[in-house]
Amino acid sequence: MLVLLTLLTAGYFATVVWIVRGKRQARRDGQAAEQVAGGDLPVDDRPPASAVGWPPGGRQFTSYVDEGFRALDAYLSEGYAA
Repeated sequence: MLVLLTLLTAGYFATVVWIVRGKRQARRDGQAAEQVAGGDLPVDDRPPASAVGWPPGGRQFTSYVDEGFRALDAYLSEGYAA
């Protein structure tokens, strides 16, 4: 019984440490993305303050890029933006 309790306690603490490290890493990645998104750009090229979540990340990023290429293709093929 004592062995089972020891294993459960160790597993609990390992899980807590794993979750805390994951959250810290996600926070660091978010801060790095913010620095890349607007840190080195001139003021005119930075996104507005209301652009929360710019550029989109995760699964939204591929659709964001695909929509941009579709709009560019429409603009170049027809002579005006769709």
